[in-house]
Amino acid sequence: MDEYGKIRIEGYIGRLIENCIGNGVMATDYQPFIKAFQEKLDSEGLFCGEFWGKWFTSAAMAYEYNPRPEYLKKLEDAVEGLLAAQEEDGRISASKEDFTPWDIWGRKYALLGLLAYYDLTRSGRVLEAAKRMADQLISKTTGDGGRRISDTGLEALRGLSSCSVLQPFVLLYERTEKERYLSYAENLVASWSLPSAYSPEGLRLLEQAVPGCIPAEIAAPKGYEIMSCYAGVLDLYRVTGKKQYLDAVTAYMEAVVEREIMITGSGSSGELWCEGRLRQTQVLESPMETCVTATYMMLCRKLLEVTHDVKWAERLEVSLFNALAGAMKPDGSWWAYFSPLQGRRVLSQVQIEGMNTSCCVANGPRALLEVPKWSVTSLPDGIAVNLYQEGRYRTEFNGLPFVFRQETDYPSGSTVRLYLEQVPGEEMTLSLRIPAWAEHTEVRIGSEMFYPAAGTYCEMRGRWRKYTEIQIDFHTELRIVTAPGSTNEKALMWGSLVLAMDRRDVEEAPKSLWLMNDAMKPIHDKQMDLDYYPVQSIAQESARPIAERVENKDALVAFRVKFLRRPIHFFHHETEELLFRDYASCGNDFTEESAIRTWFSVPMYCNEIFPKDSEHVIRGTVEEDSSLDKKDKL
Repeated sequence: MDEYGKIRIEGYIGRLIENCIGNGVMATDYQPFIKAFQEKLDSEGLFCGEFWGKWFTSAAMAYEYNPRPEYLKKLEDAVEGLLAAQEEDGRISASKEDFTPWDIWGRKYALLGLLAYYDLTRSGRVLEAAKRMADQLISKTTGDGGRRISDTGLEALRGLSSCSVLQPFVLLYERTEKERYLSYAENLVASWSLPSAYSPEGLRLLEQAVPGCIPAEIAAPKGYEIMSCYAGVLDLYRVTGKKQYLDAVTAYMEAVVEREIMITGSGSSGELWCEGRLRQTQVLESPMETCVTATYMMLCRKLLEVTHDVKWAERLEVSLFNALAGAMKPDGSWWAYFSPLQGRRVLSQVQIEGMNTSCCVANGPRALLEVPKWSVTSLPDGIAVNLYQEGRYRTEFNGLPFVFRQETDYPSGSTVRLYLEQVPGEEMTLSLRIPAWAEHTEVRIGSEMFYPAAGTYCEMRGRWRKYTEIQIDFHTELRIVTAPGSTNEKALMWGSLVLAMDRRDVEEAPKSLWLMNDAMKPIHDKQMDLDYYPVQSIAQESARPIAERVENKDALVAFRVKFLRRPIHFFHHETEELLFRDYASCGNDFTEESAIRTWFSVPMYCNEIFPKDSEHVIRGTVEEDSSLDKKDKL
């Protein structure tokens, strides 16, 4: 596979990954992250301890994807730096004293990083260090005089940040088969049902996660931290098979999708759940935190792997091409903290002096570098292709290699060709993901045609032959989407790509425009010798806009979309065209001059298309405070 690992993604996502690795992850100076543990920088309540583990887990995935010797050397040096800060009793912490607000949170990420290194190298020494680290924490949080994990962390978050340490304990059990780690993990989850220092009724994360639940009402509505807890619960299901764990995570995530996730595949306002699916047409304060995007995608990936339900792959694609791609600076060197649907994109500030990063700058790469993990997944009777991007993909079925190449310009284009280069030689099912919007998909293998339903896997079973070519035609169409909270707010989508307007492309003017659809037909009045467009009822509206696709070097896709200007009843009806392009390419120079607009009203008042002076609202700072570096993390 050339210099790459099992999978090499090319095309649009491949370029994002390469930029993220080369200009971001592997260009990062990680020494300040080690210094946080050496000098105990979190002793006064900071959260420097999270950065080493966040960066390291993304760096480990970068090496797994592209195993260059210099990358491995960087990982080795970073691990040695952290282990040098391990105390005699096994403790690794960025705080002098136990249980400062972000102490356990930072330890969680450090432990995840050590386990990621062990997975790559099988270093018994590093695994032993991880065990000593975990054992020391167990000794401090169990038995007489121990302090329960749920009684630590931030009161405002009800201890959720600390409770997310569940995940590395489950992973440690998987790698050691030591029952004490599994017992600790299950006891931690059980403690959530008991009253705690911060939750008189208990966190009750399992009891409240039922079909129809409201995420904003469960524990503290801090999207990132609470989903991190549920990620551990799902891992606990994997190792125990206890269905109550899977049921809780599934119900919670389905509720998140139903009530919080916005059109681009993320959610939150001010890092909190806010019933955002219904509020997304407004200018929200600090919308769609990149940490929320990354953690939501991680949980979708885990649910896909456990349930094989295609809907989670669908969610991953939408988030990848929109919220996640839009949050990264095009050269991969930095990330946005928040990503608006309306207003100015703003890059993240450095949160803590000397750290040269932020929570989201460290977390965004973790989501992007997980893409190879879910691009192709294993099924009990075969494999599933979830991502359509140019590249070469290698997986296994029953221990035998299955290798194929994709040729496509998806999602810009509609056609994908798969060429099988190596096959297992035994019968297996090849499942091709069909997006929920692709209602007229055709799959061709030689002279054989398949017409799969949208939102399913096209399952084809057989003894596959080398050199087989499979062609998929999705027949993508531009479509109008109506906002969940308002029949009068519209957006445009091309396949899984959300479209938006960019101030650089669209001139504001004092007029109102109506989005045109293909059911709008002009009427000619003979008496007055004029053509006019009657107002449609909502029931008469079509979901197909009138638009022409155009070339745009700065975008994946771009369209000139027709709008109607109707200044007075029957007279002076004229059509105009506005440029829309993919959301991720809009506003990506992160200036006021490139403010964006995704949802728009019908009619749309064009003198106020783009919210003005939205930086402080999007960034989450008070206008009077120009010192953006002072922003603290809740």
